[in-house]
Amino acid sequence: MWGKRSKSIFSVFLVVAIICLLSIYIYGHWQNGRISWKLTLTGKEGTKELTFYQIKEMSSYQGWGGFFTSVGVVNGPDKYKGVPVEDLCAQVGGISPKDCLWVFSPDGYSMVFSYEQVRGDFVAYDPQTLKEIPARGLKMLLGYEKNKTFFTEEEGKPLRIVLAGRQKLLTEGHYWVKWVNKIEVRPVKKGLREDEG
Repeated sequence: MWGKRSKSIFSVFLVVAIICLLSIYIYGHWQNGRISWKLTLTGKEGTKELTFYQIKEMSSYQGWGGFFTSVGVVNGPDKYKGVPVEDLCAQVGGISPKDCLWVFSPDGYSMVFSYEQVRGDFVAYDPQTLKEIPARGLKMLLGYEKNKTFFTEEEGKPLRIVLAGRQKLLTEGHYWVKWVNKIEVRPVKKGLREDEG
């Protein structure tokens, strides 16, 4: 039979446990509610807007990736999760060898990728020596998680370009566009003319 003290301790424990669980639930919803990001996709079949949560519900890929900056700072390799960029292109008519891919972020940074790069053709480097190594099975992702947590603001929250695969390797950091809010599939000639002009 329980004494008064045992019942009091149990009651306090129960109240603390309930408060903790409610806090986790509310914090999770508050965190999710803060991500009101939209991605604009443009391609042969028009333009489409996807929310962060619609992207997160798409088929995803998980793999290892990392990068080094122009001043030699190494990030990773870490485990990333995201949607293959090729799958996103398919939402607006796909990408062909005659196309290139423009990726934009709201801070004005943009990057142009070739068809081959969208399909994972990048130079890769050993994380220990930074020597070039053969990369097999690399995928270009629109990533949203690093090591099972959403990106921080500094890491590119909520969406960034990620180059990931089964091997632990690095790629050049300028490809890893942060805060991606717009992706466009364009014919190569059109893309080059606009870049030059």
